[in-house]
Amino acid sequence: MRSKLSYLCAALLTFSVAGAAHAQIKFDPANYEAMASADSPDTIPPGTNITLQNWQQYKKFMPIGVQAMFSQQYPFRVGPGPEFTVQVGPTIPIPMAKRLQEDTEKYASQTKLVKTESGGYTVQGYVAGVPFPKPGGDLAGEQVLYNAFFGFIPPIYRYVTNTSLVDRFHNIFTQLTEVVYWRLSHISDPGMPINPPYGKGYLQTARYFVLAPEQTRYTTQLAQQPDDPQKVQEIYVFLPSLRRSLRLSSAARCSPILGTDWVQDDNSDGMAFQIPNFNVKLLGEKKMLFITHADNPGMYDNQNYNLKSSVPAFPGPKVGKWELRKVMVVDTSPLPAVGSYCYGHKVGYIDPDTWTQLGWDFYDNNQKFWKFNMIPMRPLKIDTGDETTFHSANVDIMWDFQNQHVTSSNVNAPTQFGSSISADLKDAPTWAFPGSLSRIMK
Repeated sequence: MRSKLSYLCAALLTFSVAGAAHAQIKFDPANYEAMASADSPDTIPPGTNITLQNWQQYKKFMPIGVQAMFSQQYPFRVGPGPEFTVQVGPTIPIPMAKRLQEDTEKYASQTKLVKTESGGYTVQGYVAGVPFPKPGGDLAGEQVLYNAFFGFIPPIYRYVTNTSLVDRFHNIFTQLTEVVYWRLSHISDPGMPINPPYGKGYLQTARYFVLAPEQTRYTTQLAQQPDDPQKVQEIYVFLPSLRRSLRLSSAARCSPILGTDWVQDDNSDGMAFQIPNFNVKLLGEKKMLFITHADNPGMYDNQNYNLKSSVPAFPGPKVGKWELRKVMVVDTSPLPAVGSYCYGHKVGYIDPDTWTQLGWDFYDNNQKFWKFNMIPMRPLKIDTGDETTFHSANVDIMWDFQNQHVTSSNVNAPTQFGSSISADLKDAPTWAFPGSLSRIMK
């Protein structure tokens, strides 16, 4: 009798595990083909509420990561409560900054793609603006990625982010970080030269300065993105325990950023990788649900992200309404030149209104779905008076479905721009470069 029960239990366990494995999402272009085409008449009326009960009707408008949450096939499971209601609002166009539009009209015709020894493509002749305002042809995927890679940001902006790291047991570790971005080349700003001499060789720099907790205070990472897409970003970390900075190896592209669920190549809202070392394919233009006009102040309140729920950091209704955006869906997979790499595929959702990244699906090297990155945002009014969106100035959430980790970076207050930033930080020739790390704690 015992042996029969043991056999039955083993069989049930095998069936359960096999069923769970079968339910797991794997990379398949057909999953993206099934999404609603941008030119389809299919739509979702504003005012629609999407819940666990009716989500299947709207599945084709959802990125894979959101489908996974609703599917009940993963530990991150959307529940029936109102905190998981996706409220659909109207689609609102987002204008580009005026100077960016002018630079696009003036210089876009000079930019071209050139094949590299790795088998991918780099750019030549890029000056400023959007390099490929009308992507098309066999290299449309590469054109879309370079539009995002060289995407508009102001010359300087600063914000403080309240980052929540949630483990599989729903323990929450919080970290307060000051983030500063400097644009160093290809600047589209009426008060700046396009290529200031101090920025030669670099596109931008991001600095992450830990303010709390006290035991990690002053830890600082400086990420410099070279102007040449074929070069790896340069990472420097100041360690207060040593009172010195270290340069990370170029092989550290898959190492975590300050202990979070983002890796170094996920910097700049996912665009800090070497595009020429990847095979790129446009999977289509789709209508997808994202939050691009989040509420103020709702988006800045951590209480609205349900950190203790079955899907920690899921943006609740007070964050803002979701809207159907026309997005370019682009798949990247590593070419042999990359060697060992963290992701087998990463699929980006890029909004062609401003060429801003709205989210990413990540797959491991066995093609299994691994992470989902969503970037709720709202247009921000910058010093020039333009109100637009751009990367790395928004809420940023990374769900690790395989390890059941979540990192949610919630901007603590509205982003500051040049006119309201301290004079020392505006000294880009000093603070945007690794020599500035020696000034920390002095």
